[in-house]
Amino acid sequence: MTRFNNSSCIAMSGVLGLTMLLTGCSNKDKPTAQGPIRVNVEVVGNTAIGTSGQEFSGTVEAADASTVSFSVPGTISKIYVEEGQKVSKGQKLAQIKSESLINSRNIARAELDEARDAYQRLKKLHDANALPDIKWVEIQSKLKQAENAAALADRAVGDASIYSPLNGYVAQKFANEGQTVVPAEPILKVVNLNKLQVEISVPENEISLFGPEITARVTFDVEDKMTVTGKISRKGVEADPLTRSYAVKFDIENPGDKIMPGMIGSVSVEGLGSEESASAHIEITLPSQAVLLSSDNSQFVWIVKDGKAQRKTVVADELSASGVIVKSGLVQGDSVIVAGMHKVGSGTPVTVIQ
Repeated sequence: MTRFNNSSCIAMSGVLGLTMLLTGCSNKDKPTAQGPIRVNVEVVGNTAIGTSGQEFSGTVEAADASTVSFSVPGTISKIYVEEGQKVSKGQKLAQIKSESLINSRNIARAELDEARDAYQRLKKLHDANALPDIKWVEIQSKLKQAENAAALADRAVGDASIYSPLNGYVAQKFANEGQTVVPAEPILKVVNLNKLQVEISVPENEISLFGPEITARVTFDVEDKMTVTGKISRKGVEADPLTRSYAVKFDIENPGDKIMPGMIGSVSVEGLGSEESASAHIEITLPSQAVLLSSDNSQFVWIVKDGKAQRKTVVADELSASGVIVKSGLVQGDSVIVAGMHKVGSGTPVTVIQ
């Protein structure tokens, strides 16, 4: 008969306890014998979960636009166009009162004629060596000054009118007839509707995907939907300080001049790389309780795959008003458990509550 003393019993108890502890640790992620656990899920890619993929909202702006103004002060006597009116390059748009400018030009021209006459008369004396050099230098200087004054007076009269710098439409009218304006004060804005761009805001974790080969399809709610193609023309290199996003612009077509600056379009970006590359840059917002912390301080979520719970490591280091932002670890189509996750382990059968 085998006998155990007290010390043997204590040792055996310790071994059994340690064995049970190790067994419990090793089985913590094994499926239990209970029935399927009822859970709620959010599917990556659904709008309810807040994904930012290849669809963007874009705003139309004119790639070729010009705000015109007078370069001389005065009172506007006539504006020849209205907002929305089509104009041609070189067409006269507005005029300021120019009577005083014309009088100044006439005086400058008369002084120029007088200087030229004096120059011709004294030149004969100079050629005959009958004119002191100082007098000859003086008359040359006066002629040059008169020429410059006449040129400035002519330019001032010309600046009393403004002309369209391009073919397009009058987009905005900033002043009215009878208004006194100063140089460089905006009067009219002219835009070319044949050269339009659509601008989108791209998150900082996706901007590297936008290369020169990227194209887009832009859909507008005009005439029962209109879709045009666009090619990337410009990519911002400095993020907006508030949104931390970058501006990307696409040149777009404008058949029939039906698209106008300021319109909002749905931009479907194409050519962002492989499906795996795009999935790696999907950014999702999950309810805060769905993201858990493991013993090694790594973050993870539970997803449903083939009817069973599966653990996935994620990176989620930012908060938003609607939850936790998951930067990586999930791909489009993942069913993330957002309720009931505390009852499951690896391989636990689950039933998704619709």
